[in-house]
Amino acid sequence: MNELTERFWPFIKVLALPYLAIMFVLLFPMEYYLQTPGGLAEVEAIIQVEDGYEQEGTISSTYIMSIKRPTFFQFMAGYFSDYSTSGELSGSDADYTNEEINTISYLDKYTSVNAAVIVAYEKASEIDDSITIEYSQNLMVYGKADYLSHYDAIDFGDEFVQMEGDGGMIVTSQDYIDYMDSLDDEDESNDESNPIAEYTEDKKLYEFTFLDEDGEAYSVVLEKNAETDKFGLTLELYYLVNKETTFPVYQESDSNIGGPSGGLLQTLSIYNMLIPEDITKGRKIAGTGEINYDGSVGYIGGVKQKIVTAYLNDVDVFFIPNLDDDYYYDNYQEALRVCEELNIDPEGWLVPVSHVDEAIDFLNDQNGGITP
Repeated sequence: MNELTERFWPFIKVLALPYLAIMFVLLFPMEYYLQTPGGLAEVEAIIQVEDGYEQEGTISSTYIMSIKRPTFFQFMAGYFSDYSTSGELSGSDADYTNEEINTISYLDKYTSVNAAVIVAYEKASEIDDSITIEYSQNLMVYGKADYLSHYDAIDFGDEFVQMEGDGGMIVTSQDYIDYMDSLDDEDESNDESNPIAEYTEDKKLYEFTFLDEDGEAYSVVLEKNAETDKFGLTLELYYLVNKETTFPVYQESDSNIGGPSGGLLQTLSIYNMLIPEDITKGRKIAGTGEINYDGSVGYIGGVKQKIVTAYLNDVDVFFIPNLDDDYYYDNYQEALRVCEELNIDPEGWLVPVSHVDEAIDFLNDQNGGITP
């Protein structure tokens, strides 16, 4: 055996180098992201309203292929495409693992669907008062800093219940929700009125209580970080629909598409299932945009890839957020630059909106705003 090894060792060394190079290209992850065009996902295939009205056309959200930490091969395959976007990971994407990023993405989708249902049902109830919906406000764990003590004991999506502060003061989720509701739109935090900050000044260790995904309560003692004077948790407010008291009943199907950017189109599709007049009028409708609980639309990412996806799928209407024409990264302004870059005519099908009402008004027009 030793003689064979010695005899073939030079050949093994020669073959090992290209083998290792190939393995590097195929398997080595890079600290970059890569976005490429994706496809359309009909909302009706994901969310169904019981005995909902039928539609002649389609309403679809637009998804892209987003790869965090692609292999060298994946990165190079997409890098030279005119339709792809790539760059170094930054912010939370650089801090979290791919598994954590995917978890957050599905939490975004979960909260987006609930928001879409709420907005659609409340809008449709203006036409049909038999439509009812009830929901509650909750706080979920949405972010974890690397200095969070007991990092692995708390999962993304766990519900915050309460915290025992100085002097035995109990800060409940409702206390924190009231604090968040009191903030101005431009004021994301205010430690002076933050009840958790207010009642955690005397010690370093405090007990927090959460509910896990199975609804089981658990408590964990967290330590304040000396440098930041914070615990390292980000709590996100979201609304949860009470399906038992909501009418008509709706069902959700599993989907491997994450993120909140389908909110606007989900809202339009659910709304269309609830009202007798079909707002699609036989058209192929797509778009993108987060939906807020007041019906306003929020910015999204991957504009270039979504415009390309919509164009290649020959949609009749594509809604896109337009909140500030003077803002360089406004989604609609970015979409216009993409159309110019790729020689795509945006006239007639690319529709800027800032609120779901604008999208509904556009579709309710006899020609949907499109000149025949």
